Amino acid sequence: MAVLAVTGILAVGQTYVVLGMLEQIAADLHTTQAAAATTSSVFGVAYAAGFLAAGPLATRFGARRVLLAGLSCASAAAVPVSFPTTLDSELVLRALQGLCTAVFAPCALVYVSQHFPLRLRTLATTALTTAFLASAVVMPLLAASAAAVLGWRGVFTACGALLLICTMCLWMLLQYQQVNPVPVVQALLGLPRVLRSGRLLALYVATAGVLAGYIAFFTALQLSSSTAVHNFPGGLQGLRLATLPALVAVTGAAGIMHRLSSWQRAAGGFILAACGAAAVLAAGGNAAVLGAGVLVFAGAIALTAPALVARIIEVAPPEETAGATAWYGTFMFLGGSIGPVLAASVRGADLGNAVLLVILVAAAGSVLVVATRRDSQGAARRG
Repeated sequence: MAVLAVTGILAVGQTYVVLGMLEQIAADLHTTQAAAATTSSVFGVAYAAGFLAAGPLATRFGARRVLLAGLSCASAAAVPVSFPTTLDSELVLRALQGLCTAVFAPCALVYVSQHFPLRLRTLATTALTTAFLASAVVMPLLAASAAAVLGWRGVFTACGALLLICTMCLWMLLQYQQVNPVPVVQALLGLPRVLRSGRLLALYVATAGVLAGYIAFFTALQLSSSTAVHNFPGGLQGLRLATLPALVAVTGAAGIMHRLSSWQRAAGGFILAACGAAAVLAAGGNAAVLGAGVLVFAGAIALTAPALVARIIEVAPPEETAGATAWYGTFMFLGGSIGPVLAASVRGADLGNAVLLVILVAAAGSVLVVATRRDSQGAARRG
């Protein structure tokens, strides 16, 4: 579980690693920092496409085999990213890296659902999804520090080496699994079938709302001229760092949360996120209230994300688990992509409009999850 979580921070963090080195990359490739930031966007597009490919591959060859093969490719793909001398070449290699790296997250979630005992499944899924969220904070900070010593090119080389070490550790730790061979074409054709389920579609829309709300929330904080944000120690970066204890606390509490059904955890997480956002809305210039609201919001998102994964796996037919999990990642990333647009489009002179939208998104997510509770007890017994 620990190795999977650390690998999750490193693998998913490849999306954000450039954000800590934009100045160096822009100077070296003779471009602007805004243009250098597109290397993260290109990675993300390929990453989303890779999620959908990972599902059918895991169905055909097994989650363990595809996870290890994908991580090996991700390790190899990270090193050439340090070679280019032009932005165009860098974009191509970042896209290739995103395609390879995308395999890890859905395969890891499928492996946990298939091999971990029920009493540890909630904890393991929470540890994984929390690692994915934490990577957005941790990796840019680590990259900025490492780039000061190794240079930005050395950071990508180091990432490749670390991913290789993680691959070797997981090769030794993950159990071999028997696979019922399913043709890849048949598995691909099964992807659209997953979306024909009304309950799964509702859960996917709620999933998009998780990261859309999370990214919109912090984008609104970044774009605002709030006195409370300015007065908080370290400003926006201090607020981001302050979320890490909340993420760790949620992971620590996950061991006892399996007593609640997955839909209860997800719906409750959405409601708690709305409460945290409401506290930020009411903070005014009070940095302490703002900080408390941000902590509650981040912790609630960390609670909601793994609960949605568990609910999706419960609702999906067993033979479509891999495909259903792949769609989870795609919708999650889709939500993350539209989050900044939502925040920028409705923000006013303060945080009010954007945070109110986040509250509405969280409330809608809770309603969608509650709507899927039909047959939840039977699904839980199957799980």
